[in-house]
Amino acid sequence: MSKTARRIGTCTRPAVTLIEGRAPVDELAYGPIRTEVYACDEHARTARTDWIKKPLTAFTALAEPTTGHDCGEAFDRD
Repeated sequence: MSKTARRIGTCTRPAVTLIEGRAPVDELAYGPIRTEVYACDEHARTARTDWIKKPLTAFTALAEPTTGHDCGEAFDRD
């Protein structure tokens, strides 16, 4: 599975949160990851509600390290 990088917004503060956009499978919301979005504290809520688009479901990946990523970095998986 390959990743395609893109940028959302103009904020470049260090990211503290990784939001995963997961595709539904068998009517469950927690299927495979299709999008990963990094966000700072200020934009974490926006990342969950606006940057992850339906039909994907947004999940906060609490255990994932965000070191080295900036707010607005996004990766889409094929």
